[in-house]
Amino acid sequence: MKTLLAIASIVLVPAASAIAQAPQPATVTVTMQNFKFDPSAIQLRAGAPTILHLVNTAGGGHSFSAPQFFAAAKVAPASRVLVRDGTVQVPKHSAIDIALTPAAGQYPLKCTHTLHAAFGMKGTITVR
Repeated sequence: MKTLLAIASIVLVPAASAIAQAPQPATVTVTMQNFKFDPSAIQLRAGAPTILHLVNTAGGGHSFSAPQFFAAAKVAPASRVLVRDGTVQVPKHSAIDIALTPAAGQYPLKCTHTLHAAFGMKGTITVR
């Protein structure tokens, strides 16, 4: 019995240390207000697991639309259902998390709701 416990501890220790070394995703919060993103210039690290925390503080819905960005990124399976045609809809007074690993590049960002981008709700996502 002691031999089995010794073997089990040898096998389990490397597995546990591998789990502990997995990188934790960085969380980047983007606040969506009436006609602006804050920040409007979003900086991310290429290949680094990231959670986009999209917070809509406005009384109406907004979208986070960056089709080229989402097409280039590796979006986590649980988040894919929230990204439709490169756009995430964020209802009023709510927040949505999108887990992804971004790819290097510079990507345009805008809100697709009527006239929101024309009133200034746009920005850029830079991934280095």
